[in-house]
Amino acid sequence: MERFEELLFEAIDDTVRQVFGESTSELIYALMERHGMVKQKDVGERIEAFRTYLEKLVGSEGAQIIQNTSIKRLCLKLRREYEEVKKYFSVLDELYEIKFKLLIPSLRGESSVCN
Repeated sequence: MERFEELLFEAIDDTVRQVFGESTSELIYALMERHGMVKQKDVGERIEAFRTYLEKLVGSEGAQIIQNTSIKRLCLKLRREYEEVKKYFSVLDELYEIKFKLLIPSLRGESSVCN
């Protein structure tokens, strides 16, 4: 779950920085922390508190746009992670298949390619 919260924060942070720019984003995070709402590193864990703060700053429509865009970014990040994991398991499946093919002759009592 911790990794998901990190990905969620990255997606939100990317969106906020793209919409507001670097310096304004830093100001938003600093003000949010100063008012005791949410620490920047905890945005992924406390998404509702962050959304409430954004609504105060940019209105409910602006917060909704940022939230929807962040969710789309999160889906892209999750898909990329899934594809990397899937690729990793595909390689493992191929290695097990090769290992199995090499073991079959020795299981039958035949000489294997490796001997």
